[in-house]
Amino acid sequence: MKRIVVRMIADFRANPFAHGLILLVPAMQFGLSYFVSVAALLFVALASNMRMRITPLTTGIIVIAVSLSLLWNTMYLPEMPNMPREARLAVGMLLLAWGLNGQPRHDFAKFNGWWPLLLLLALACAALLQAVAGRKGIALYVPTKFFINSNDVSLAAAWAEHAREHGYDFAIRPSASFSEPSYLGGISLFLNFICLHMLRGRPRLVANVAAVVACVIAQTMFGLLSNLVIMFAFYHRYINKNVLLCLAALGLATLALPIFAAEPSRIERILSGNDVSAGLRVFQPFEVLNHVLFQTPFGVPETTSLEYFIRQGMVQRFEDAPFQNGAFNVLFAFGWLGFAVLWMLLRTAGGGICALFLLLLFCQNGAPFDFDKIVMAIFAIHLARHVRATTDLHTLTRLTVPRVRAAGGRRAVSHPSVQNS
Repeated sequence: MKRIVVRMIADFRANPFAHGLILLVPAMQFGLSYFVSVAALLFVALASNMRMRITPLTTGIIVIAVSLSLLWNTMYLPEMPNMPREARLAVGMLLLAWGLNGQPRHDFAKFNGWWPLLLLLALACAALLQAVAGRKGIALYVPTKFFINSNDVSLAAAWAEHAREHGYDFAIRPSASFSEPSYLGGISLFLNFICLHMLRGRPRLVANVAAVVACVIAQTMFGLLSNLVIMFAFYHRYINKNVLLCLAALGLATLALPIFAAEPSRIERILSGNDVSAGLRVFQPFEVLNHVLFQTPFGVPETTSLEYFIRQGMVQRFEDAPFQNGAFNVLFAFGWLGFAVLWMLLRTAGGGICALFLLLLFCQNGAPFDFDKIVMAIFAIHLARHVRATTDLHTLTRLTVPRVRAAGGRRAVSHPSVQNS
């Protein structure tokens, strides 16, 4: 035990920023307000450990898209945007683009990949513990007062408290230390993406399984799909496609069957387009996007979108709105120019698996340019770039570490340059 503690202290001293960020990930949503929060603290730490690079193309696209959206709203729509919040969103977009274009000041070679693996295992265990406790009527959820959005009635602890007050049983999906299961799915994607690049062999496979298990326990379809997609993109050179399809089908069945068994008519509602959850995530966003592209070509600013779509009869007041996907929200906010903004951000991420990770992270919820997303996106993508620039890709993406024979006939394991253990 003493050796483990000593090793962890040595790791932290070697790269305090990277290891400190991993330690604070479970508290990512904690804080008193947006600017007095763990996410804001991590962004300040990230900015102090980055050389951000301002580029004319990315800056110009964002400024033009934001300006035209606001001008169109002012001239043709009755709703008035919240300018301080719109400015904050625009600055978040600029900071993400500049950060992705920049260079880290800390050394990723001194980052121990076992830290995100251990955190991923801890989150999976916490979700399992919540699931078991929930079946026994015990609410093991983080109190609402710790979250930035402490007044949000959709928080797990708020649901459990409401159930106790009214004397009925509650069935809440596990979310570990986060506000909702889908956020746990996003965090599992972030940690899994790091482990894919920092670990090798069995530890990496353990991380992959832990990410999928955490999503299955939390019953988050987004988390499960995004982790399967990112693993397919990473391993596609070596993994048997038929095996991957079977594993994906098994994972989806593991998640979907308990839901459909509890509510048999849901499949019929989904296929008919009458299911609320499927409508919010699949059908309604495309309906809203079609309206935006042909009725408001420069988009509807985020702070006026709810009132605008209520007035159009596309969204009902006091009901969930189809704004839970950050990628769609960019298109809603900027119309046709939203495609240019998304293209620019994915191009700035470097394309390939890094762009795919950024897109999946955007889809995690409706706030793609908040501090938490900026920190996770910039940190993970720069780490992936560093590893891919210093490691042979065929060696990096092997499912297992090849064993070679050393002198004297003894078997030895080759150690890749970025293996941290």
